[in-house]
Amino acid sequence: MNRQYPRLVLRDSSFRSNARETISRCAACGIQVCGVIKGVNGLPEVARRFRECGVTQLGTSRLEQVERCRQAGIPGPYLLIRIPGPTELPELVRLCEMSLQSERKTLDLLEQECTRQEKSHAVIIMADLGDLREGFWDKDEMVDVCAEVEEHMDNLDLAGVGVNVGCYGSVVATPEKLQELVDV
Repeated sequence: MNRQYPRLVLRDSSFRSNARETISRCAACGIQVCGVIKGVNGLPEVARRFRECGVTQLGTSRLEQVERCRQAGIPGPYLLIRIPGPTELPELVRLCEMSLQSERKTLDLLEQECTRQEKSHAVIIMADLGDLREGFWDKDEMVDVCAEVEEHMDNLDLAGVGVNVGCYGSVVATPEKLQELVDV
């Protein structure tokens, strides 16, 4: 018997049931679900199941995973769930419809790349609320950048603002902490 480890066992009926229930509950609250394929190394089979269950988009932190899923015929939209480096912008624009952003300079370069590829790209501007992972520390600067995207960057669409909590700095997503994001 040829077994490779580590090994992922996916119980299709359980996966579909859990995904559909989560999507249904979120939809009842007006929330769209992004199926994150990062933890399964971007397996196209998992991405396909997520799409079949009704996720609005697929997310990962690896552009090569998006490439593999697209080659397998799994449609987007795709969200890059980390901040891209400047050298990744051509591939980002080619492969993903949306990304997280936390630097004005990167947004300027992204706008240029979108112009070059004649594409639009949606961005979620990140605020750092103490988790030390990503985002603007200066909330006034963040608001100014959001306004700049909306008013002067023709190829970028402001999809919203976001925050990463419970990761590197172990900031807990308390109502008070999330109110800080709402206040921005």
